[in-house]
Amino acid sequence: MEDDLLEALEEAWDVESGFLGKLRAGRFDPEAGEAYVALLSRIPPIGETVDSRLVQLIWFAPTLIEWQTERAAKNEKEVEKLGHIWDQVREALIALLGLP
Repeated sequence: MEDDLLEALEEAWDVESGFLGKLRAGRFDPEAGEAYVALLSRIPPIGETVDSRLVQLIWFAPTLIEWQTERAAKNEKEVEKLGHIWDQVREALIALLGLP
């Protein structure tokens, strides 16, 4: 991946100027959001930089667990257990990929 693209992706996490950094700090900047979407379109196909199948299999897992909790858990105990599993999955991915 190009160094300038990687640098721009890192800057998106900057608390003062980056879309994701501002959002993490509780500030929504629509223009920075549009710029971030445009930045994402510059990323080369994942298969050219990493194994795309690996990314497909792991990146969506925490979101799926979160979205399906209400539908799949039958009672509060299961909601709590699934929440614990969600947290463990998220932490495992953080350990694997790191945080920006």
